Amino acid sequence: MMICLPNGTVVHHINANYFLDITSLKPEDIETGVFSFSSTFEDPSTTTYAQFLKEGLRRAQPFLQP
Repeated sequence: MMICLPNGTVVHHINANYFLDITSLKPEDIETGVFSFSSTFEDPSTTTYAQFLKEGLRRAQPFLQP
C-alpha cells in the first residue's frame, strides 16, 4: 500500500503482507508503537489502516507547504 502525491512522490508505504501479519496479532503482542491499536475501533485492521493513513498525512506535510 502506498500514499503518493499527485506528482508520483511516494510519501509513505507498507508491504501488504506485513500489514496482514501485524493485524493478525493480538494488541498486546505488538512491540512497535508505529501501529498501535486504539479503543476507537474494535477491528485491528481498521485501526492499523487508519494509523497508516494518519502517518502518511504527517509525512506528506513537508511536501505540501507553499
